[in-house]
Amino acid sequence: MTDNLRDKLAAMINTENKKNPLTDEQLAEQLDVLRETVTGIRKELDIPNSRTRKKEIVKAAVSKIKEKDPDISIGNLVSGLEKEGICISRTYINDLMNEEKNGSVEEQDNSEKKKENDIFSKLIGYNGSLLKNIKQGQAAILYPPFGLPTLIIGESGTGKTLFAEYMYKYAVKQKVLKNDAPFILLNCADYSDNPQLLVSILYGYQKGAFTGADKDTEGLVEKADNGMLFLDEIHRLPPKGQEMLFSILDRGKFRRLGDINTERTVHIYFIGATTENIESSLLLTFRRRIPMLIELPRLEDRSLNEKVKLIHGFFQQEANRTNYKILVNAKIMEAFAFKKYSGNIGQLKSEIQVTCANAYVDKINNKREEIYIGFNEILYQKFFYDIDTQKNNMRFNDALFIPNSDEAEDSLLMVKNQYSLPEDIYETIENKYYELKNASISADKTEEIIWNFLLSYFDKIRLDAQNRNISSLDELKYLLDGSIIQLLKEFVTLMRADRPERQINEKVLIYLAIHLEEAVKRIKFKQEIMNPNLLYIKANFADEFKLAGQLAQKLSEKKKIEIPEGEIGFIAIYIHELMKPPAKKNRIAIITISHGKVATEMVSVVKKMLSVDFPIAIDMPLDINPVKIFEQVVELAKSLSAEEGILFFVDMGSLVSIGEIVHSRTGMQTRTIDRVDLVSVLEAVRKADASDESLDNIYYDIINSKHNYSLVTVENSDKPPALICMCLTGHGVALKIKDILIKYYVGVKIIPLSIMDDNVKAKIDNLRQQYNLLAIVGTINPKIEGLNFIPYDNNFTKDKRMFLDYLLKENGGGIAHTMIREELVLVGLECADKKEVIETMGKLLCNEGFVKFEYINSVLGREDMNSTYFRNCVALPHGLPSFVNKSVIIFARLKKAIPWDKNGNEAQLICMPAVKSEDVAAINNLFKILKQKEKVEKLISAQQQTEFVEIIRSAYE
Repeated sequence: MTDNLRDKLAAMINTENKKNPLTDEQLAEQLDVLRETVTGIRKELDIPNSRTRKKEIVKAAVSKIKEKDPDISIGNLVSGLEKEGICISRTYINDLMNEEKNGSVEEQDNSEKKKENDIFSKLIGYNGSLLKNIKQGQAAILYPPFGLPTLIIGESGTGKTLFAEYMYKYAVKQKVLKNDAPFILLNCADYSDNPQLLVSILYGYQKGAFTGADKDTEGLVEKADNGMLFLDEIHRLPPKGQEMLFSILDRGKFRRLGDINTERTVHIYFIGATTENIESSLLLTFRRRIPMLIELPRLEDRSLNEKVKLIHGFFQQEANRTNYKILVNAKIMEAFAFKKYSGNIGQLKSEIQVTCANAYVDKINNKREEIYIGFNEILYQKFFYDIDTQKNNMRFNDALFIPNSDEAEDSLLMVKNQYSLPEDIYETIENKYYELKNASISADKTEEIIWNFLLSYFDKIRLDAQNRNISSLDELKYLLDGSIIQLLKEFVTLMRADRPERQINEKVLIYLAIHLEEAVKRIKFKQEIMNPNLLYIKANFADEFKLAGQLAQKLSEKKKIEIPEGEIGFIAIYIHELMKPPAKKNRIAIITISHGKVATEMVSVVKKMLSVDFPIAIDMPLDINPVKIFEQVVELAKSLSAEEGILFFVDMGSLVSIGEIVHSRTGMQTRTIDRVDLVSVLEAVRKADASDESLDNIYYDIINSKHNYSLVTVENSDKPPALICMCLTGHGVALKIKDILIKYYVGVKIIPLSIMDDNVKAKIDNLRQQYNLLAIVGTINPKIEGLNFIPYDNNFTKDKRMFLDYLLKENGGGIAHTMIREELVLVGLECADKKEVIETMGKLLCNEGFVKFEYINSVLGREDMNSTYFRNCVALPHGLPSFVNKSVIIFARLKKAIPWDKNGNEAQLICMPAVKSEDVAAINNLFKILKQKEKVEKLISAQQQTEFVEIIRSAYE
């Protein structure tokens, strides 16, 4: 029987549709055996699972398509594969492309081993700003017989000494030097006022060489024999000392001071370092003997990612040193990242230490459990004087550092490329202006885009001002020019006297104070102030422009500078914002794009009928390159303040992909509806303006109304969600549909049925007792009352599947697979106790922005009340949903089990669901999995993140 089953199984796999291989579950159904039996036999036959079998087919098909179009987008790639009968998700392709880019698991493992073997990989920037320097350092060490004499140059604080130490470590690692080889360091600046003493320390001296030389003395050069000699601040070495190095570098020989008879031999690797211009501070004859010159970059020249890693590393060191958790406010992380440090890395480290020391005092005074670093903790330092906000187009999260952790890796990186505006308006507008100009966008359209950009900027100011810790100008007196603050106080007093009916927002006034100080600097340095919207401002903000002129006049007299009219225009907008009541914010932007002039006419009708001003029309001339329209729309999208995203209406052709392009370029959420009509735009604008419906809800409602079949509401249920696949036989197209749905909807039961079955309605009724049936997807509608039917066709994955997304979202079943992320699986974690486990997992969630810092304390607090031990060595610690930003599940498979509660239970698999209240139902299936001992054992034995996630997802199917 077993041999016959093995033969049948092998035959079925050999004759399967290679583009859509049979899963173990499908094979089990057709062979009428248990799935576990199929899996066991397949492994005995050394046949990969369906995912692996399909991957090779997909790879070959992708390569073929990319040969014709190397720059093809993922969306078009998916469409191309579908035409060839290969149905896969964008996520699948994206992961596949990343795998090819980063290499196979084996290649990555080898890469990691290579990284471990290269001591330089521990330096932040080893694969970025220091890449060239490291290659030079390696070459200098490996060059026979005793390396190349090297000179490291760079400003103070760039890490020259540290780099020299790593060259030494590399030499030892490569067995160029012995493990106990000496590393001799001398800072020549320490003896700059006594050149003779410096030379004698370096080379040694004979008895009687000078007054006080009462015995023969060995110098540092001799001590460095068969090792490395590093001379820091070598420009302080006098000419005589430099000349004495010639023979060491040329022949490996030297004489002590006062010794004219004995020439001594040494074998040393020589490194010098200096902050000075070597051409003016070192002898030409000496420079010629240093073939390797390594120039380390300033902190200013290093990437933002590297700078953030350095900041995290220094905060982590302070957490380790104090043995307390350190929580750093996002605004402070941003301030450290964008501050200019004349002392480079050394100054950065020093300022972080000073900040932590002062915050530590506050911790003691307020009896906090952690060191908290917020605005007040650095206010006294005049910290914000040297912050360069001009490049600030990133957003930061709060950062948590836990003691006794040595991590300084990408997982600590808080920077996210979300759309955010800098506080410096000048450079932002200039950059935007030239971007639009280079994109050949007309002057009128440029002004419109920049105006929207300005409006968005001030919307953000108003929102930020509501949450700002500083509540008045007085709190800025130690940070900003006092005369500007006094000037604004007097100006506000006059405004209130002249316009008693107008309410003034003093928090927005703070931004005006910051802006004026920046404006004064810019004018004094004769930097241009560009204001493309000046005419519009003068025409539409006449009263504000008049007030701005009065303020500018007083500022001009006080600072002895001439305020240009463009700057008065900017001040006018600030004054407008000062007196502007909070306006209703457009949560959702609606943009209509069409060929010809249809979009403008349609939007004009909508605006008149609904008395709104927010829908935007873009007309696309028939003879224009679509790329230009795409660029224009991307720039327009960046200027909008629609926090929930953009709904696009388009007519046809290439415009259908506009939402995807905008999302990939800006990160904004988008939806696109094609075959635009007036009724649909009216309904969308009405919903966006008069209700709190989400972008998705509006999108699905519009789509639903445009098709000839409708959706019935699916009530929430504790039963597991399920979908029925239906065709004539239940084996042909139904199985194809099932294969597609399984890949998209992890955790949803997919059941194939035949319409020809006499008892089909009874079967569906029985299934309703076990599952929450969401819909029937198939080629024939059985017309079951109260059950959705979605017709299947070749465009299913591009069109009809969005209905299922909506149904699953409403039901909660579609969220589960998005909660399980490979990067949130910690395999082989070593922790001493439960508290360390929770803090480590919570820290990762906090630093990635999934939860607020308070979530960790709520988990620990809940543990104090009651044990969260589950069963089968599984623990389920969890915290309050109110502290969750986005639902997610983090797993940790500990290297060894640890005690979890007072009842003697030990846990090795830790599952921490951080779930918002509305998403709780989505994780019910996970708990069912964790009840099964055999599933848990597989998870505990998993060695890789991919393997762990595979087990979870296969258990869902």
